Amino acid sequence: MKKIMQSINIGILILFAAGIILILFSFSGFITSFLPPVTFEDLLEGKEIKTGSHIEGNVVYALDYFATDTTYEKNSDGIIIPKKNSGNYYIIPFSSGYLGLKTDQTQNQSFDRLTEETYAFLKGGQKPQLKIFIDGEIIPMKKKLIPYFHKYLSEAGYSEEEIKGMGTPFLIRPRAFIVNRIVFTAGILFLFLSAVTFRRIYRRFCILEEFSKDMPAA
Repeated sequence: MKKIMQSINIGILILFAAGIILILFSFSGFITSFLPPVTFEDLLEGKEIKTGSHIEGNVVYALDYFATDTTYEKNSDGIIIPKKNSGNYYIIPFSSGYLGLKTDQTQNQSFDRLTEETYAFLKGGQKPQLKIFIDGEIIPMKKKLIPYFHKYLSEAGYSEEEIKGMGTPFLIRPRAFIVNRIVFTAGILFLFLSAVTFRRIYRRFCILEEFSKDMPAA
């Protein structure tokens, strides 16, 4: 036990801790990235989804956004004003009801256009032509977003019973899965390096101990 404790230094602890943190941070996305993807066409056709499902493909239809991801600040007069819009939460129809989809600020204009094309299609126009590629995963919608989501559906004409019947809403969260794979691999590498370093130091102590035993007594 003494040799084990002596073999653990600050460098090993840093490598081990960094590896664990990177693995925990990227584990969900790493696993999801290898799951067979569900397309937006599959969603409309009734393909089953659950938390952790992999969503990949071009968005077929998008309705308006029901919430925004906005930060605020106080101006010189003490009035709270919007500072930055980091994205919107759009309504995406699928076979069993509706999903939320989180966009970043650079996608807002494209989704606004797709929303216009979707409403035009619902009024008898052509099918939306705009292609917006999304690669992401299904997660439960955050509790703070659900009231806005339900309010949108209520204003669209759904009764409270119908909304409750849709169950707990899901959210499509875009993910950079290649980043998750890189980060997860880096975490494994850090753990491996910490183990190799520990083993090398531990063996050194074992050799020194054996050497000291073989030394003739003074």
